[in-house]
Amino acid sequence: MNKITVITPTWNQAEFIRDTIESVINQTHREIEYFIIDNCSDDGTQEIVEEYCVKDPRIIYIRERDHGQAQAINKGLQRASGDIVCWLNSDDYYYDTHVLERVAERFDKNPDVGVLVGDGWYCNKEKQLTEYNASDRHVSAWVIKRWYYIMQPSVFWRNHHKSLDEQYHYVFDWKFFAEMFEEQKVIYTHEAYAVYRMYGDNKTGQDNAGRKKEIYLLQKELDVSRCNILWCRHVYKVYLQAEKTGRLSAKKRVDFASRVLFHLSGRRICSF
Repeated sequence: MNKITVITPTWNQAEFIRDTIESVINQTHREIEYFIIDNCSDDGTQEIVEEYCVKDPRIIYIRERDHGQAQAINKGLQRASGDIVCWLNSDDYYYDTHVLERVAERFDKNPDVGVLVGDGWYCNKEKQLTEYNASDRHVSAWVIKRWYYIMQPSVFWRNHHKSLDEQYHYVFDWKFFAEMFEEQKVIYTHEAYAVYRMYGDNKTGQDNAGRKKEIYLLQKELDVSRCNILWCRHVYKVYLQAEKTGRLSAKKRVDFASRVLFHLSGRRICSF
């Protein structure tokens, strides 16, 4: 039976972390190693996690300072002893109690597969499901270098002890999976594995100049396309100027242009 390592980085997520923890420890697949990496939360997160640690010895609680989400996840990746690895952020949760069982079975039946990608739901703060996200967009593997279309908490991979690039704050997962997709065989399962909370305070909800800058730098690093690099640089500059001047309508205009270019270029130019 495949042992699965789940990693949850957290900082001041007492409002949501019970949902996350319960969605992991209540899985029907019992061979779980569960790391919770806490950047010294001061909002009651520690008390909640310690409550569950008493109930479930599979939880390994690491409470210490880190320099960002990527470093926190790396602490779990470096210690992971599972055959299969994933991370689940502390405001997200698994769709049902059979997710990890289905994941383990898929890997058992496909020994040549290195990465398993599922679908998922978006929800609001109150856990109301708002949109279904189908990760399989029927695109070539190279597309992920330009367009980060997968839902991160619905991705699982065989343990290869690789780490995230800690220089990135927003796109470390994009780089991690773009490189992994090149090296490993990937399959899509068309099953909902996770629920991803979307709200203004989380990083995905903060589409700002800082994120656009990282997308531009990642495109340079991956060296995918000069045209795409130049477009991502332009989008970053527009976002930066818009935030400096308060003329945020410029963001909407360049976002619309990105979507038009994305379709006209056959998914070769975008900044999402």
